[in-house]
Amino acid sequence: MSPNGPQMVRQLNRRLVLDLFRDGEVRSRADVARQTGLTKPSASAITDGLLAEGFLLDAGVGEPGSAGGRRPNLLRFNERHRAYVGVHFGAQRTMVTLADALGNPLARASTASSLGDAERGLRAARTLVLRACGRADMAIDLVAAVGVSVEGLVDQTSGRCLLAPNLGWRDVPIQARMEELVGAPATVFNEAHAGALAEHHAGVAVGVESFVRLSVGTGVGSGVVLGSQLFSGSTGIAGEIGHCRVEDDGLECGCGNTGCLETVAGEPAITRAVDVALRDGRFSALREGSHLRLIIDAAHEGDEAARAALARAGRGLARGISYLLNVLDPDLVVIGGAVRGAGELLLGPLREELPRSSLPQHRARQVVFSDVPQAELDGAVLLARRLDEAVAP
Repeated sequence: MSPNGPQMVRQLNRRLVLDLFRDGEVRSRADVARQTGLTKPSASAITDGLLAEGFLLDAGVGEPGSAGGRRPNLLRFNERHRAYVGVHFGAQRTMVTLADALGNPLARASTASSLGDAERGLRAARTLVLRACGRADMAIDLVAAVGVSVEGLVDQTSGRCLLAPNLGWRDVPIQARMEELVGAPATVFNEAHAGALAEHHAGVAVGVESFVRLSVGTGVGSGVVLGSQLFSGSTGIAGEIGHCRVEDDGLECGCGNTGCLETVAGEPAITRAVDVALRDGRFSALREGSHLRLIIDAAHEGDEAARAALARAGRGLARGISYLLNVLDPDLVVIGGAVRGAGELLLGPLREELPRSSLPQHRARQVVFSDVPQAELDGAVLLARRLDEAVAP
């Protein structure tokens, strides 16, 4: 055995015990030995060490066993011994969640995004982290890891945002700067990838081995999960369905191409379609520049221009989704973002268009709305937890 063999075994056993307590249940040292298969002396030594370091807390005494004897001392996971930060850089808002060691949200904070000024945006995120820590009465020194999701192309090997057209950011070292600003390890993912992780963890895709989640906001992206594992591609930019062409004579996209899905189905595209209808004299109770929520509400009330705009977006999404169905053949397609509120006004045209663009073997019932409202932010918290668990001794 190599010189590092015994140390590696101790680290693995320590992680085994710590993972056991992450379910929040109270246990005795004897329970730990029985449930992990460790010897009682090893289980006691590890739990005593975790107790001394603050990972575990005393939880009183339990009942004696059926054979009588001493009442066992109980231990529980100390969810406040460390914290995780999730940051989402969206085109409209920058949002932060501070979570405890079990991933439970403790506090949130948000501000308007810094368009065209990445450094200002990163510093604003640090301010939000401090604000959330203050609200939760948690020292920033307890932040063990930071997970970041950003509405843009991300090189996961370097943690740089290569391009975020809707933020006006280009080649931004987000990982390095967040580590400097917060003082904890950081990891950076595209927002759609983070959203897919959250959907797989606690959404409609729980237990689904193969699915795609579209994030429809200012932009349109997708996170691909295959064999229950996130597929990011060689550098982390897989799934950029929003920049696939769906219209030959379409509008110019922020990426520089024309006719991209984003220019048809993103929130600005829906608003723009309503504005065009109004200028063409189509009946509507809306005004130019109406927010997506107002458009959706008006559509549910029968507004013609609003319904037409949502139907156009649904048909555009169908053409984009057809690429995913034909290439990946996923079990499920999930649509997230504010468009969820449109319901059948968007899904109906989407299902009608989908058979025209994809193989007939694919069933339209594969497409559903997400039930995780802030998946991109929740996914960022998950990323922070995974990063910490991967590097913790």
